[in-house]
Amino acid sequence: MTEAIDYTEKRWRISPNALIQIELAWLMLAGVIGWLLADLSGGNWLATAYRKLAGGNVLGLFVLGNALGYLLYEEVNMVLSRMHNDEVIAKAVAKAVGKMQAEMAAQAEMAAAAQAAVKAEMSVQAEVAAAAQAAAVAKAVAEEVPRMVEETVAQERRAVAVWYARMKQAQQEGLPFDEPPPGYANGAAGSGGTPG
Repeated sequence: MTEAIDYTEKRWRISPNALIQIELAWLMLAGVIGWLLADLSGGNWLATAYRKLAGGNVLGLFVLGNALGYLLYEEVNMVLSRMHNDEVIAKAVAKAVGKMQAEMAAQAEMAAAAQAAVKAEMSVQAEVAAAAQAAAVAKAVAEEVPRMVEETVAQERRAVAVWYARMKQAQQEGLPFDEPPPGYANGAAGSGGTPG
């Protein structure tokens, strides 16, 4: 929410007591100036200005001086007020910019924390997935190895049974039989041969 900027405060004011003192001093000074100008000859430019602008009397000079003083005061007051208002605006803008920067920094920090949390969650999920995959592979291996061992043993038994049947048949028919048993190299069966 944007804060309202107060333009009403002015930096330079004349208090009523000071204004009364200034007016009294100016009235006395106007009397002295009017008394001095009244004695000047008509050809003098100051005397001519006194007669033309102030009507040739002290009251006219007092009113003319008040008008010029008031205009000068208002001009100075406007300049000082403008300077003050510019300063107020600059402070408000700096405060708003600082607040916005702080909010942006907080949002960036929250985004970084959220990103780190997402990365950590993804890492945990990846670890869980890897562990599940490793468990699945281990289970498959644990289930498959005994079946493969059984199948291999069964194949070897069948091969031995077939070999044994051929050997028996050859013996019954009186034929020579020099085929090595399955799983042994170079006919080394029964003599400590190395399985193939």
